[in-house]
Amino acid sequence: YSPSRAPAPPSCPALVEHTNSTVFESNSAMAPKAAPKAKKEEPPPPAEEPTEEKYGEWKGNFNDQGLPEGKGEAVYPNGDVYTGEILHNQRQGFGKYVWKAAEEGKSGGVYEGGYESNKKNGKGLMKYPDNGTYDGQWKDGLRQGQGTFKYPNGDWYKGQWHQGKKSGEGTYFSYTGSCWYMGQWAEGNFEKGEWKFKDGSCYKGEFKNGRPAPGEGVFLFPNGNQLPGKWVETPLEGGEEGQTTTVWVGGTLIVPPGA
Repeated sequence: YSPSRAPAPPSCPALVEHTNSTVFESNSAMAPKAAPKAKKEEPPPPAEEPTEEKYGEWKGNFNDQGLPEGKGEAVYPNGDVYTGEILHNQRQGFGKYVWKAAEEGKSGGVYEGGYESNKKNGKGLMKYPDNGTYDGQWKDGLRQGQGTFKYPNGDWYKGQWHQGKKSGEGTYFSYTGSCWYMGQWAEGNFEKGEWKFKDGSCYKGEFKNGRPAPGEGVFLFPNGNQLPGKWVETPLEGGEEGQTTTVWVGGTLIVPPGA
């Protein structure tokens, strides 16, 4: 292990579009030449539950106006099934919604949790057709507040959400690359924080479009050494006009006193 060498980008197929993990550029220290891309889109949910109740069948109680109310089971014309509470002819309170699968033998998606005025609200667990899951807070049918999303490939994100996207403080773990993105997110993108590796080292700085942003940053090593430097945007060799890549330019290695 070389304390003056920044770690090569991990192999994160789910997060990285391309990376030169074996190519290094030497200045005052060795460092990765290409910055990784860290972005993961959540799978789309099944078709949204109906917002106007037109049941194919209602198994439950009715109010004085002859509308479904209370606990029961609603079977929709498209084959979806809702089991739970109905108030004023709308899903309200705790319930379970099962989407009809597009193909026989496969899951169409399942939501179990709170509802308000027909939309997912409060705490709830959503199981997506691709076996991804979200367990956390909802508002107006979207992921909002604290929650954990587990992807079918083993990746996960735990943190804050806003209007269905990662936003605020959160941590993303890449199972394949064994690395973490810990810090601030906005509109689903990692913007500022630590890119941490399984050996305990990490890169700390700002990110843009899923990669370390041009500008200053620092690599921190388990033995206390630090390698400050900056990412510089340069023309992409062999690329089309206007295409660029980001190259790490390392500074002077900082070694703790007595090390």
